Amino acid sequence: MKAETLRNLGILAHIDAGKTTVSERFLFYTGVERRLGEVHDGTTVMDWMPEERERGITITSAVTCCPWRDHDIQLIDTPGHVDFTAEVARSLRVLDGAVIVLDGVAGPQAQTETVMRQARRRQLPLLLFVNKMDRPGADFAKAVERAKERLHGGVLALQLPFGEGRELGGVLDLVRMLCLTWSEKDQGQTIQESPIPATHMEVAISAREDLCSRIAEMDDAWADLYLETNDLPQDILQKGIRQATMAGELVPVLCGSALRNLGMQPLLDAVVDYLPSPLERPAPEAINPATGASVVVLPDPAEPVAAFCFKVTHERHGELIFLRIFSGTLKPGDALINVRTGSREKLQTLYAMHADHREKLDEVGPGSLLAVTGLPRVQTGDTLCAKKRPLLLAPIQFPEPVLKQALEARDAGEQKKLEHALAILEREDPTLRAAEDEDTGGFLLSGMGELHLEIAVHRLHREFKLEVRAGVPRVSFRETLKQDVTATGGLAVPGEEGSQVNVTLAVLRQEAEAPVLTIAPTSPILAPDLLQILQNARLLQGWVGREGYPIAHVQLRLEDWQTGGERAPSQEMLLGAMQLALAKAFAEESVILEPQMALEVEVPEEHLSGVLADLQKRHAQIQEVEAEGEDRKISASVALSRMSAYSTDLRSLSQGMANFQMLPDGLVPHA
Repeated sequence: MKAETLRNLGILAHIDAGKTTVSERFLFYTGVERRLGEVHDGTTVMDWMPEERERGITITSAVTCCPWRDHDIQLIDTPGHVDFTAEVARSLRVLDGAVIVLDGVAGPQAQTETVMRQARRRQLPLLLFVNKMDRPGADFAKAVERAKERLHGGVLALQLPFGEGRELGGVLDLVRMLCLTWSEKDQGQTIQESPIPATHMEVAISAREDLCSRIAEMDDAWADLYLETNDLPQDILQKGIRQATMAGELVPVLCGSALRNLGMQPLLDAVVDYLPSPLERPAPEAINPATGASVVVLPDPAEPVAAFCFKVTHERHGELIFLRIFSGTLKPGDALINVRTGSREKLQTLYAMHADHREKLDEVGPGSLLAVTGLPRVQTGDTLCAKKRPLLLAPIQFPEPVLKQALEARDAGEQKKLEHALAILEREDPTLRAAEDEDTGGFLLSGMGELHLEIAVHRLHREFKLEVRAGVPRVSFRETLKQDVTATGGLAVPGEEGSQVNVTLAVLRQEAEAPVLTIAPTSPILAPDLLQILQNARLLQGWVGREGYPIAHVQLRLEDWQTGGERAPSQEMLLGAMQLALAKAFAEESVILEPQMALEVEVPEEHLSGVLADLQKRHAQIQEVEAEGEDRKISASVALSRMSAYSTDLRSLSQGMANFQMLPDGLVPHA
């Protein structure tokens, strides 16, 4: 694959917006699959796990590649459920653009906004696809308006629906001013192009004027032409849309119905026409671990190899390590350095992935997404590079778990098997955390929500054949300080009488939830391998405060270190002394924190008062109640510990007619 004709694309959405159906249509219309995979039939290619097909939801991100108009689209279909947000985070790290799928009835929903923010932080060019325009109550104009509010402008329609709800017949192409309809006889493979009907011409002209006006603002010559003719030609429109989209100034909107096979080919065209290749994205910056100097990683096949691990999966025959190549050319048998560990890693086989199927590769270049074997020590977030150019790419920042659940093996004979299985699940999913429960001798498994933990337990049963007893999920609390503290810690050096490692550690309050470890400029220089260890994003897992809860909202800054011996401190000695200093910092007084949740409840109006009264009992802060057709949508903020049994209670209060979504929204002091 040539980098200039490559598109690394993610499909992102709120759950049930139709994201996987869009992905399945891409595979069908590009000729990769001969039949249409359907979520409701359990025949999808991208949702290949048994759990996914049984539940009709995406749990793990799946990678594939499909050709379109002499381009190669490397596609990652991501989960929409908030419990599996780690899959979105890891995918965004290696993408060059994304399609965000909206429900034409609901518009942008809670998880839609979350993935939009995540994509914006990565400065990814975006397309919006308003799906399900064939459903009763679909409202394209309202969905676009709400998307503008959520994205603070920049959203602009390139299409309009030709009818809505049951009357949906196709789309109106505003760039070419044509009406596009699809044949039902061949599953939407044939597109009929015709002039826009007179009944829809006025609204189409108005929308095209908005489009031309927006593009004319980008260039003085285009502005002059628009003032003269009150229009812009197709080539200028497409050039301007591409420039503005790649600069993040514009988010083009298309529409259709994936289930009814309407609008898929124009969406594929938009991916090729408006989203960037790896060569058109800003080159990532890395750090030279020996010197701390910044290195720009250019997408050049002749450069030394720099690759990033974004996913690890366990299979019956071993592990697959998913990589994105940022520079250089990689071949089977090549040896690379794992910067985190300093170890030499020799790759065995390279594979192009198609969901759970694979095809061997002879070599890959910049921009490629692939899976490799033979790397048992590599973890998600690791950088692999050529020995002659060591560099460290920024790791992935994963959210912290919010719930934990006690697990016990059936008997002592399965205890070790359970420990091994949990280690595999942790390796695959960085938002799953397993720890030994000192009180019971079992394990505590932490995750992003009840469904996340439920799926993990089911996998222990199904894949590892373990009969595990699982307790009731409990809230995962955190601990922080009320104010900044500086403390010292000392640890005796074994074998060197009278010698010890002493550190001075500043524990500082910070806005970011996950703890961060930094080194003060005035601190003595550390050996490169120790510096790499301290830059490891997962280093602080397991560090706890006075009450035994994981620390949060703090920055740990190593101010100074000293050792009486001639040798530099070992990793274990340095970290041990730092943990003693941390314990001193938390010894006086700490603050217990718990997850705050952003809650959205959709409820019929006749049940609204009862649902609101229940939320008030739970001390929820009601932020907004707005009309959603015949229903009402409640937006609120509430502590997770107060939401016990909410699913059951809401079902009872609404006769089963309400539904809700909760998203982590930071940490608040536990009342």
